[in-house]
Amino acid sequence: MVLSSGIRRAASLVLVAGALLACSDDDGNPPGNTAELRVVHANPGAGPINVEVGGEVVLQGVAPGTTSPVASIPAGEQHVVLRSGGTVLAELDEEMSEQRINSLLVSSGGAQFATEVVPDTGAVATDRANIRLVNVIGTNTDEPNLLEIKLTAPAPDTVMTFAVDTRIARYGTLMYFDPGEFTMKFQPEGSSTVLTQVTFNVAAGETKAVVLERADDGEYSASVVVEE
Repeated sequence: MVLSSGIRRAASLVLVAGALLACSDDDGNPPGNTAELRVVHANPGAGPINVEVGGEVVLQGVAPGTTSPVASIPAGEQHVVLRSGGTVLAELDEEMSEQRINSLLVSSGGAQFATEVVPDTGAVATDRANIRLVNVIGTNTDEPNLLEIKLTAPAPDTVMTFAVDTRIARYGTLMYFDPGEFTMKFQPEGSSTVLTQVTFNVAAGETKAVVLERADDGEYSASVVVEE
């Protein structure tokens, strides 16, 4: 029997499609897009944390008072589990963005992803003190929510003032200063009342993040974590 050219072409397409499907089955599903994840561990009451994404451990032994290295993970909707020893600290379902580093903030109030990640190069200046601000939001959104931050830094920078909206979970950009002792005071906008403050030292080439947190009763506190 002689096949028409149209039938022959259709038969060829079926064979090619079948071969492609067979290759796909043999090789498994091609890998999807990847995203990046880091953890800011600012909960002194918890031990080292292991982080699972989609059932796989992607970060292990993140110590309290530190920020994890950046891990490569699958992009898209993922189930994230935080464990300390045999205890599950938190479980979250989150859309992992490919456009920024996904920042998971762990504090005494729980775990949450930063909804605002300020883009920066991430480049640590080896001859400067590297500082950033991280804000953790809580259930209490009563005033005051707009705070002024007064940062006392070594000369020649001396005192800087900038603002933060504490209703936004935020991972801030790096700021660069001369090494030395720093004090951050958090005050309601337009007021001299100090809600909380923290004093810390940063050496040349060192990076530290100041984590601002608000408890359920509305009380503010600040702590410092070291970035790895």
